[in-house]
Amino acid sequence: MKFTPRLWLLTAMLLASLLVAAFAAGLPAGEARKQIAAALGYDKPDGIHIKNISSGLGGSQAIVEVTVDAAFRLQQDQAGNWKAVEVRTGDRRWESLELIDAAIRKEKILRTTSELRTIATALEAYRRANGGYVAAQSGVKLIDQLAPHYLLHIVRLDAWSNELDYQGTATHYRLVSLGPDGKPNSGDEIILENGQVVKGASE
Repeated sequence: MKFTPRLWLLTAMLLASLLVAAFAAGLPAGEARKQIAAALGYDKPDGIHIKNISSGLGGSQAIVEVTVDAAFRLQQDQAGNWKAVEVRTGDRRWESLELIDAAIRKEKILRTTSELRTIATALEAYRRANGGYVAAQSGVKLIDQLAPHYLLHIVRLDAWSNELDYQGTATHYRLVSLGPDGKPNSGDEIILENGQVVKGASE
């Protein structure tokens, strides 16, 4: 199983460190432990150990570095290779790492598709105002043309932290996320052309 950057549960256990954005100014350690425990499904915050709390953006966020107690179930295949297959945090039941990975992958695909649709809406507004789509050959140049007048929420990266690709003329554009593996032409790209999803999630 490929471990993804956003596989928060696995990362928290293997690296024994979790960065959490908490919307609270002057966040007390006890409240941080309580909120993180709830997010991870712990019945009690005993398995959450605070290492550091620092201020986030504008004082309205806090970055909390913690270690997390957990148990992993490993399984050996016929070749003798071991693989982590399940995780248990606190008093929770065993959870399949494969299912967690699949759920996160699906969520990232849906989130990225939604972001691309938002950009497509901004492109349509730009076309109506200027008589054509943005003529550019990169996602960076596209967003620079759209923001902030047509696109209030700046989107430069997909859910896998890869830059979006854009190829556009006045009459046609192609907006691309490289998808889960971050590689071009691998088959899992998410592509919009003139507002329509031509490859990837339809919802």
